[in-house]
Amino acid sequence: MKKIEIGNLSIHDLFQNYYIVPDYQREFIWEEKHVLQLLQDINEQFSASAPSEYFIGTTVVNETADKKYEVIDGQQRLTTLFLCLCAFIKKLSEVGDDASDIKPMLFATKRDITGNQIAAFRLDLQYEDSSEVLKEISKGNTPVGNFSDSSTRIIEAYGFVSDFLQKSFNTKEEVKRFLGYFLNQVKLVQIEAPEIGDALKIFETINDRGVGLNPMDLLKNLIFRQIDRDAFGKLKIEWKKIIAELEREHEKPLRFLRYFIMSNYKVKNPRGEEIITEDEIYDWITKEENVKQTNHKEKPFDFVASILANAEAYMKFLKGQDSRGNYNIYLDNIRKLGGGAFRQHLMLLLAAKDLDMELFNHLAKQIEVLIFYYLITREPTKEFERKFSSWSKPIKSIKSKEDLNKFIQDNLRKEIDERQDILDSAFLYLTTDSLQAYRIRYILAKLTQYVDKYCYGSYEDQDLSAYMIKGIEKEHILPYSPEEDLRTSFGEDYDAYKIKLGNLTLLEKPMNIVAGNNFFSLKKEIYKDSKFYLTKSIAGLITVGKNSSINRINERLKTFEKWDKDSIEKRQQMLLDLSHDIWKVELLE
Repeated sequence: MKKIEIGNLSIHDLFQNYYIVPDYQREFIWEEKHVLQLLQDINEQFSASAPSEYFIGTTVVNETADKKYEVIDGQQRLTTLFLCLCAFIKKLSEVGDDASDIKPMLFATKRDITGNQIAAFRLDLQYEDSSEVLKEISKGNTPVGNFSDSSTRIIEAYGFVSDFLQKSFNTKEEVKRFLGYFLNQVKLVQIEAPEIGDALKIFETINDRGVGLNPMDLLKNLIFRQIDRDAFGKLKIEWKKIIAELEREHEKPLRFLRYFIMSNYKVKNPRGEEIITEDEIYDWITKEENVKQTNHKEKPFDFVASILANAEAYMKFLKGQDSRGNYNIYLDNIRKLGGGAFRQHLMLLLAAKDLDMELFNHLAKQIEVLIFYYLITREPTKEFERKFSSWSKPIKSIKSKEDLNKFIQDNLRKEIDERQDILDSAFLYLTTDSLQAYRIRYILAKLTQYVDKYCYGSYEDQDLSAYMIKGIEKEHILPYSPEEDLRTSFGEDYDAYKIKLGNLTLLEKPMNIVAGNNFFSLKKEIYKDSKFYLTKSIAGLITVGKNSSINRINERLKTFEKWDKDSIEKRQQMLLDLSHDIWKVELLE
């Protein structure tokens, strides 16, 4: 009688096998936030001072008669890992390294019954057109055409992975080191059932009992040991609320617990740093000095209530809301700037969740500015995570406007001042190749909104959505795909200048379609009709009365008669000058 087999597989081991995802399975549904979260979690462990193996989940399979594995659970992760291998091949080629050892993990060459060579792919998706799309990607091609939603998401996921590698690793050695860690230290548990019925039962059991949350059980069991058995039912209800809160948006419980601890308690890891990793959570919470801090032995219900309150606030912050559930402009802006996977700022927000709303809103606004500086100057994630952890404690002690201003002056303003020259230099070289597309959109939206505010005399902070909705597009003033005569007339470095921030503006879609790939002399007439004054000002300025708000903003804008290298550089400098007033740390008056 065959038994259930359980294997601990590295990525390298995993893709020595052949997997089939049957068409009755749910199709590929992962979006940007899921793909980037997986990569960032792996990179976070890889970047640790002593990187160890990193577990990313389980797969449930059943071996078929032809020695392939039918995937019952885990296809989202398997497909993404396959795409990662494809992206690594592309990246290795770009940095001048050999990828011949990676290609056999995508497919092996075999001979069919007629003696002809065929490619046997390690992953076969049997739902609509996705298998062909995956094969094209594995051959180094970007599929083009009308595809199913699932296939479109696969193509997009490949782009997200490629973009992550492009932005995160610059040298051959960096790429090789990360690849080595990815292939050998990232692990999955593969559960192989003898029959398809057994595999489905295991899948049902895993999802019903939440095996992915088992690390939380260590903490739960620790707390349950502090109470009488007749109180188990009451505590279990409260614990389920915590899990439900996190599961609603598929948030990782251990990541939340880590930020909860660092934002609420004094921490110090074995290396003397004010930060702890997920692996260190349980050891931290069981130490005598931390038992006193959390007081979970004496008052377990209070401790669980604190976790729940923080979990509820945490999930609201992720949605761009304050702890009361009200929409918050600055938290929403951070979402647009940071992307779906950005989380580190939540430490500061959790520490501030009980502040008076005026104080909280002002702090949130300053945090947005700080994150902008960190991301543009490429501050290492580990560095600002350490700072956020240490800053959380003084934030919790803020009671008044004076306390808040002292915190801002001593910490945030100091950080900004130290980075001003670095930011200015980085900003002048911003391109669509050096920064993620959603961050470029955020920057253009903030710049455009700022000019509109002063053009129309409305100085209150406003929602950015009007500048980032469907129908508002990123316009390349120097066309991205020009006619040959335009490229020739511009001269050398066309491709370098077309992607500069100074060459970009926001434009309504109908106008963008009309503008197309035309010469600047023709585009100017279209820009005049844009509702965005920053775009309109490229072609000309509007003067109203004397010393009006529009006249004052005109003094900071530039119009252009021609569009060449000098024009693009001048406009990028102009945008930098505007940025100094948009992203600045302010005290609360």
